[in-house]
Formats: sequence, C-alpha cells, structure tokens
Amino acid sequence: MASPERLAAVARLLAAGAWQDAEAAARTAAHDDPIDPDARRLLGIAVAAMGEPDRAAPIMAAAADIAPDRDHPCVDLALLRPPLPRPLVSRQFSTCLRLTPADAGLRLAFAGFLLEIGIPAQAEEILQEAPASAAVSHMMGLIQSEQSQFLPAIVSFEQAVAKNPDAAASWSNLGMILKIEGRFADAIAAHDRAVALKPANARFRVNRAVALLKAGLWDRAWRDYEARLELGGVPIDPLRLMPSLRPGDSLNGLTVVAMHEDGFGDTLQFLRYLPLLAGHGARVIACVPRALVRIMRTVPGVASVVTDAKRLPPHDFVCPMFSLPRVFATTVDRIPPVPELTLDPALVRHWRARLPIGGLRTGLVWAGQARPSLPGFGTLDRRRSASLAAFAPLAGVSGLSLVSLQAGPAARQVRPAGMELADPMPDVTDFADTAAIVAGLDVIVAVDTAVVHLAGLTRKPVFLLDRYDGCWRWLSGRADSPWYPRLTVFRQDRPDDWSGAIARVAASLEAMALFHGVGIRHTPLREHAFVA
Repeated sequence: MASPERLAAVARLLAAGAWQDAEAAARTAAHDDPIDPDARRLLGIAVAAMGEPDRAAPIMAAAADIAPDRDHPCVDLALLRPPLPRPLVSRQFSTCLRLTPADAGLRLAFAGFLLEIGIPAQAEEILQEAPASAAVSHMMGLIQSEQSQFLPAIVSFEQAVAKNPDAAASWSNLGMILKIEGRFADAIAAHDRAVALKPANARFRVNRAVALLKAGLWDRAWRDYEARLELGGVPIDPLRLMPSLRPGDSLNGLTVVAMHEDGFGDTLQFLRYLPLLAGHGARVIACVPRALVRIMRTVPGVASVVTDAKRLPPHDFVCPMFSLPRVFATTVDRIPPVPELTLDPALVRHWRARLPIGGLRTGLVWAGQARPSLPGFGTLDRRRSASLAAFAPLAGVSGLSLVSLQAGPAARQVRPAGMELADPMPDVTDFADTAAIVAGLDVIVAVDTAVVHLAGLTRKPVFLLDRYDGCWRWLSGRADSPWYPRLTVFRQDRPDDWSGAIARVAASLEAMALFHGVGIRHTPLREHAFVA
C-alpha cells in the first residue's frame, strides 16, 4: 500500500492545480504499490485534469477494476475542488465510457453528471444503453422530470420502486411527480412509504408536506413542513421556536421575532399573521432583508424591524415566516385577511408621475429570480419564468399601457416588435418603491414571483401566470385564490407552454379595457349575404 503521506501530498498538489507535479508524485506512490486503488485513482485524476482524456482513461479503468465497489474515478474528477471546466470532465467521462462501455456504474454516473450540469437530453441518450436496474429507472425518472416529461417520469419511478421497494428516494420522487399530475391520494401514499422507510430524512417529510398542501390538506401538512428547519438555512434555536397557539392563549409581555427565511414572496404572503401575534399580546420584531424593511414598517402590530439575523435583540420566541400558518392552525377556509398597509403618499405620488397617462395601466413581470444557493431551484425558476417574447400578444390588446415591474437580468430582454413598455424599475431601490408603482397601476400580469404577493397586499387585480406544476399556495383545479380575493390564476395547459395562458390573459385584459372604456376598437362593417 502506498504511504498515506505520499497520497496526501498528491491530494495537496491536485488542490493547488499543480497537475504535472501531481502526476509525478502519484506515479511514485503507485510504484510503491502497483495495485493500490488510491494511488491509481489520483494518478488518473492528475492526467485527466491536464486535459488528456485518452491517456487518463486506461489508468482510471485500472483503478476502477481494483476497487469495483467504489465510485468510478471520473466521479472524483467531477468533484475536484476547485472545479474543473465541465467540458473537460464530460470528455473524460465519454472517453472512459468508450473504453469500458459495459461499466453500468460509469454510465449511470455520467448521466447524473450531465443532468447536474443541465444537459438532460444528452443524459437520456447515455442511459439508453444501460442495463435495466432500479438505479437506472430512478435516474431516468429524474432526467424526464427535468425535461417536464411528467407522465413518462411516473412510469420510470414506478419501475424503480417495483425493482427496489425499499428505495425511499424513488418513492419520494414518485410522490412529487404524482402530485404534479393531480393524483394526490397516490402521491401522499408514495410519500408515506418514503417516510416510513427513512423517518429521519427531513427532505422526505418536507416533500410529503408539499403534496398535502397542494391537495388542500393543510391541517396535516404544517407539522411535516417544519422539517425544513432541519435542512439548514435559517438558524433557529429549537428551544425558542414559536409553539402553536390556541384560541385565548396570551403572549402578554413576550417578544416574538418573525424571521424572513428565503423567498421575498413568502415573507410578503405571511406578514398577514404579524398583526395576529400582536393581537395575542406579543411585541413583534420583524427580521427581514433591507429590501423589505420599509414595507414591514407599514404592517400593523410590528413594533420594530431589524436586518441582522445573527444579532437579534432580546426575545422569547423566534418564528420563521413559513411557520406562522402552523402557529395559527391555518386551513384553506381559515386564512387571515390581507392587512391594511399604509404606503407613503408622497412616494406613491412620486412614482405615479412616472407612469403612462391614459389607458389601462398594466404591470408586467415575466421572469423570477434565480437562487443558486438552493439545490434544484434553477429548475423551478426555469419552469415558473416566461420570457418577454411570450408576452408579445399583450402588445396587440387595444387600450393597454404596459409597465415593466421586472427586476434582474430578465429585465434586459429584447422587447417584441410593436411593444411599448414603460420601465421605471432601474430607479427602484426596494419593495416599498415597487409597491408605490403598483399602487398607480390598474392590473398586474405576472408569473409566480414576489410582485404577485406585493400586488395582492395592495389589493390590485392580479392575473397570475402559473406553471403547469404550480406552487402549492395556488392549490389545484381553481382559478381564484383564498390568499388574495382579487387574484385570478391562468395556468399552463401543457408543461413549458405559456401560449394558452397568455391568450386567456389577453382576452381578459381586452374585456377589462373595454369595461374601463379604453379599449374600444373601430372596425369597418362587413357585408353579410344570406346563403340559401
């Protein structure tokens, strides 16, 4: 066996990017013991890192033969830190697979790598020649889900659990896709199986909670959803976590910190509970990002607002925003109303002066904001986001004055031909500015982003463009929302296709403009002839 000191030296050289020195050191370590799997593995990684896949492939294959129970060295190459260029890693996977095409583990790992870097179609091609197994069916289900092929994904995950009934992850993923297709009883049963197999797995409990929420079974969901706190993110002292309240419970003399968790929209949606905490006698402190500070100061019952989650003022309880529905035992039929927010009149006047004069002033949001820190959120953001080009039919609706409420990189998308779009957003500093702009509009058309909640709080009509696999909060099979009385849901008919929803929004806006007397079209009379 090669000495641990020599192997550690090779690892340090790899971490430093000294590939040639790492190869030389690894060859010395391999000379000490030609069948040492670690020495061979490090040697193959060093050669591959230099961009020499043909020379590295046989070394890696030999290392894989010596230790068949371990991951293929290509997996270690992909996990090397700092990371190597993805095309280099992909070429090494491909070269190794050509050398050993019967290596099922390598084929599966290559498909997983391609899926991770966002090339699911190529991953599916790689997996076509893999021998049937539970792991291959599971990976195929992941690949199909990423491509919004939900019905085939259900079949793949069903095959995975049929081949391995103890595969908890396959049961959980099956439940997630069944939920998308509205098969809630089957979805919850699949999640129950996953949780029974791995009761300590917080992710599986959260997945089950989301299915229960989507099905409208909120009373069963909130306890499971607290498992998200075990996944990291917001640092919460479990001894100070806000307990559930019963009617008549008093919080007199107690201070509660309501904590922003992750999404701006979540905090905007759930701030309605803060006046209820104050109504129980609590002194309520809101801890939120700076972009929400001015909005939070308008919420009734909020005593103070802070921004540093690591240096909280003295308090008795901490309550993450997403735990507030659990604290108040919220059900679909028992949702607190939107609180009365008092926007700064001078701010509203300032932004109103920058809006178009005349027409049905229509705010547009066509894309969300990516959150790279959240695993899997890139896929969700891609599904919930449209493009400005997809909104092109709205430019043809008579009587509209279109106003951009879009922030981030998507705001720079090229405007479709014929679309006039006022854009006050470059000067916006926080959500109070955005709320003041919204206050001067007549209707908001938006994909599922924080602006939807902001518009709901200001009691504006909202046309929500919801993805096929829509968020639980918009429920299923209904076009209205118990959260916001003036919100209408326009859902995709097919995954990744906004055309039908946009067409229905355009028709609704046209009717709305006509109702307001700003969309009247003058068309010449057509001659009609009777047909015998």
